[in-house]
Amino acid sequence: MSDKDFLNLFFPDVLVRQIEIKEVTPCGADPDRIKFLGQADKQLGDVLPILYLYIPNAKYSEKLGSLSYRHKMHLITLFSSGKIGMTYVKDRQEADLLITELKNLINRAFIYFKSHAKPDSKMLEIKQQTSPMGIYERLPKTNCKECGEEGCFVFGVKLLSGEKEADQCPYVRVSELKQMLSPITI
Repeated sequence: MSDKDFLNLFFPDVLVRQIEIKEVTPCGADPDRIKFLGQADKQLGDVLPILYLYIPNAKYSEKLGSLSYRHKMHLITLFSSGKIGMTYVKDRQEADLLITELKNLINRAFIYFKSHAKPDSKMLEIKQQTSPMGIYERLPKTNCKECGEEGCFVFGVKLLSGEKEADQCPYVRVSELKQMLSPITI
């Protein structure tokens, strides 16, 4: 039995089975690339807060029912209605690959939701208060440049935006920073 069959057995009506690409247009940032709008076959409102807590550079608005984050060079936006937007995509083949990755991520979030319920609002508040200065306070402040940046503050900003990884600083408690940036694992 495959992992997919196993998950469908235990979560038959929970998982996203399909994300259909509805519209493809040229990307405004690069005319040789595309952007697309897609639609999941399920509402995503229950998993947006989970994805927000899991994805280090995510921005979440409960009021708007949306979550945006950068993945590699792509800006990805999910809406509670199941609508999905993605930019800076090379071609339809890359779009299909990104859709598959996203569907798997969303389904892991649905499984988390079913096994843990909705995240505590306190966790969401803590994540919303995470700032470059908050990260900087947990860095060594030596400005040693071993991370490849000019200083610890710049490293903290790039860590928060997802451009750097916590383990790129040899003097930091990686687990503490990862917990701050991504309070849950799915």
